[in-house]
Parts: sequence; C-alpha cells; structure tokens
Amino acid sequence: MKRLSLAFAVCLLPAVAFSVAPASAKDATVRIGQAVPTLSFLPIVSARALDTFKDQGLKLQFASIRGGDPAALAALDSGDIDFAAVGSDTALEAIAKGQPFEIVYSLMSQVSLDLVVSNDFLKRTGVSPSSPLKQRIQALKNATIGVSAVGGTQDRVARWLVGQGGLNPQHDVKIAMIGPPPAIHAALEHHQIDGFVLSPPEGALTEQAKTGKVLIRLGAEFPKLRSLPYLVLVAKNPLKGPRRDLAIKTAEALQAASQTTLKDPRQVADKIQQQFYKKLTPKVILDAINEMRNGITGKGAMTQGQINRLLSFTTVTNGAIAQKLAGRAGPNSFWTDSVIDAAAKGKTP
Repeated sequence: MKRLSLAFAVCLLPAVAFSVAPASAKDATVRIGQAVPTLSFLPIVSARALDTFKDQGLKLQFASIRGGDPAALAALDSGDIDFAAVGSDTALEAIAKGQPFEIVYSLMSQVSLDLVVSNDFLKRTGVSPSSPLKQRIQALKNATIGVSAVGGTQDRVARWLVGQGGLNPQHDVKIAMIGPPPAIHAALEHHQIDGFVLSPPEGALTEQAKTGKVLIRLGAEFPKLRSLPYLVLVAKNPLKGPRRDLAIKTAEALQAASQTTLKDPRQVADKIQQQFYKKLTPKVILDAINEMRNGITGKGAMTQGQINRLLSFTTVTNGAIAQKLAGRAGPNSFWTDSVIDAAAKGKTP
C-alpha cells in the first residue's frame, strides 16, 4: 500500500546562516526551530501558511530540526534560533536541569494526542470507539504501543493512560520504539504493533487507509487534559530589550493566525494542505483543525491554573521534574504571561 508522508519539507538551516539576536523587532528576521513535524503546532503551521509574520514586519526563517525536541532546545541555547517550538514536558525537563529557558506562548493548550488502534486489536478485544472509556482503556492490557522514542512524550502518555483504567503502567502495556509517524503507520499495517499515540491527522489517516480507528481522544475525554500548555514556544533568558520585542511581535503573528483559523477554518485548512500536506485531502486537515480548535482559543495565553494543571499532569508522567519546579511555579519563573499580554494589546514596548 502506498504510504502518505506527513513530514513537512525539511528546511534545516545551518547555524552559520543565522545571525545574532536582531537589534530591532522592526523588519527583523525571526528564527523558529521545530523538531516534530506535526499539525498540532497549529498556530505556527497556520502562521506559515497565512504569512502573518509579514504583517508584523517579520521575516520568518523556519528550521525543521532533526533529533527531537532536545535538539531544538540545544539550537536555542546555542543561539542558532530565537524560539523553539517543543512539547512542554521537554521544556520543563530542561528548565528543571537549570537551563536558561522560559515558556512564552502556549501553542496547543490541550493534550492533542489520540490513541489509535488496529482493526485486529478491535476485533480481538471486542471494544469499539463507542465502548465505555474504562472498558477501552482496560482492553489495552498486554497491548503493544508503538512510539517514536522510548521514554518520550508518547511513551509517558501511553503509560499514564493505562493507569487511568486501573492497569499497571509499567507491566500491563508494552512499548515498542518504532520511529517517525510513517514508520509507525507501517508497523500498524503490518501487525507489528496494536496501536500508537499521535496527534491529528494521524488517526484520520489510519481510518482513511482502513487499517484502524481512533479509540480514545485524550484531550476530549479527560477534562484534566483540556486546559494546560501541551505544546509551547520557548525563549532563552534573559528575555528583555530587542529579544523581548521580537517575542511580542512573534506572538502577535501567531495570535493573528489563530484568530483566522478559528474564524475561517476551511480557508486555513486549504492553505495548509496546499503548502505542507499536498498528499492529504483538505477535509482531513479541516477535521484535524476542528478537533484541536479548543487548544488555540486562548491565543497563547497561560494562567496560573493551567500551569498548576501542567505540573499536576507532569507529576504523574515525570514526578522528579514536577517536584523540582513546584516551588517556583509562579509567573516569570519558568514561564511568563507578559509577552502574551503585550501582544494582545498590540504593543511592542
């Protein structure tokens, strides 16, 4: 069967092509690095498709970075990029180790992952997407879940999920390191795994290929996962002067893209499909946007309550990190809402 590639066109830019931090946010270049090519970084994908950076007097240099979220943060630390788009768990882990990073924007304020399982799994266990949630979770006992990296977000969330059904997260589920999404799809199709945990539109692709179905939508079915910074934009400290001005302008571009996405999702889906997902149908993109739209309604804003929910979730998936950060969870510690507030007012001090 012909596979559908989900990767963005790779535009990994060498470090030498980047300059030092700009002297002014006006007509400046903003360098954003992202390691995981997924639609769930919706504000960035939409902003790229709509070119809302141009409206803020910014020229975007987007870098698709190999090596996962830690590599993106390493590029940020070395000054090769201005901002890193990563999972909040990776950002918290780096910050807990003392690295000089700060979360400045919530790119996806809900856990956007779906549990997708094969048709064979559904037939063997007798569950369906309409079965009671606890029954669907308990059916995962002894299931093999494919992930991109052992110990990564997919691994930790899969183990968290089985724990919600009263199963043992360490012993009642098997985790298999497979690789990027196309490899995971192939593993499901060839019966090497029972399921996987990925963001839209991966579940829709599986259903389109008739190899499986979305069994659990985590952000929709677990209230505690609906309002927390799951994917974030990270800056390097100290965030002041021209660096802060650039952050505000970048936030304004992302907010504008999110506003357009919420107002006219079909138009944005068409543009995203044409530029980044030509092998998919616009409907697949639109369905994914509609599934994740609640995660961008806050337009990047973070609240103390959301940060507390993030740390609470992290306590379950990675308790050591949460413990290190719990005592300094207030604003301007490892996160700030000042950039979002300034952007919402349309002001660059």
